[in-house]
Amino acid sequence: MSRILILRSLFTTHYSLLTMLYDVIIIGAGPAGLSAGIYICRKKLSALVLSKDIGGQTAKSWEVENYLGYSLISGADLAQKFKEHLDSFKCVSLKTGAEVASIKKSNGLFEVITKKREKYLGKTVIIASGKNPKMLNVPGEEEFRGRGLTYCATCDGPLFSGKDVAVVGQGNSAMGATYQLAKIAKLVYLLIKGPKLRSDLDKILAENALAADNVKVIYNALTTKVKGDKAVSGLEYQDQKTKEIKKLSIQGIFVEIGSIPSAEFCRGLVKMNKLGEIIVDKANMTSVPGIFAAGDVSDVIEKQTIIAAGEGAKAAIAAAKYLSSRPE
Repeated sequence: MSRILILRSLFTTHYSLLTMLYDVIIIGAGPAGLSAGIYICRKKLSALVLSKDIGGQTAKSWEVENYLGYSLISGADLAQKFKEHLDSFKCVSLKTGAEVASIKKSNGLFEVITKKREKYLGKTVIIASGKNPKMLNVPGEEEFRGRGLTYCATCDGPLFSGKDVAVVGQGNSAMGATYQLAKIAKLVYLLIKGPKLRSDLDKILAENALAADNVKVIYNALTTKVKGDKAVSGLEYQDQKTKEIKKLSIQGIFVEIGSIPSAEFCRGLVKMNKLGEIIVDKANMTSVPGIFAAGDVSDVIEKQTIIAAGEGAKAAIAAAKYLSSRPE
């Protein structure tokens, strides 16, 4: 045995006396993270899943009708199904309320540190921490989240067939949501905060989105309040020119002002694109050998529950192959 391997073995043995050494530490318990945990267990490896909550953005979706095997299920129920499936495996530990603060690499191992200063040691890491949508930060937003207010037109749009809805945003994501919803909803209000369309928009996308007869654009509209009882029934906005408060009677609100990858804890460690997404190869490996990423936090094309679950499985299989090629 080489001197390097001897030193690593001594380090691992000493550290393991203080804390358990996992084959894989998975950060995030959304569809990508939970799927990764299941696949790691199927490879007979040990895994720890660290997350501040269960289900990620899926759990906050109102209803899901595009996940294979379920014609219609609430996001919360689907997330619970994911957790129950993971719980049936005994080789994975799930710790919630554990928000990761940083990852450090030392002697070929990875130390994951939470904001509560808890430390965990792993041979590999799968980052599946997802994205957080940008919030309007207005009264009623949190109350009606998942009750008529959503952040994903692709996910939830079909649930608003024949209804009056509003899209809040002025970028390409808002244009894409408007284009999708125009084919589904009875009437679509597009609330743009500025006095005109942004110059950096995809011109064809914008033209297609605004061409429909059932799309009404409202400029200089600053959303100030979400209204409703058991579900969304309207919103208030301020006309930025007149400062007048105006009201819309609607049954759905789609907030499309962008999202932020939940990856601050590994900034400077792994390479990211200009959007802050973690860059991965086709096997979900990041720029750091032994660290993988899956789901919305990565630069994978399209952000959907079913895609995230598949990417989590891919990352787990890749991590298992990586471990099998490394010396013990």
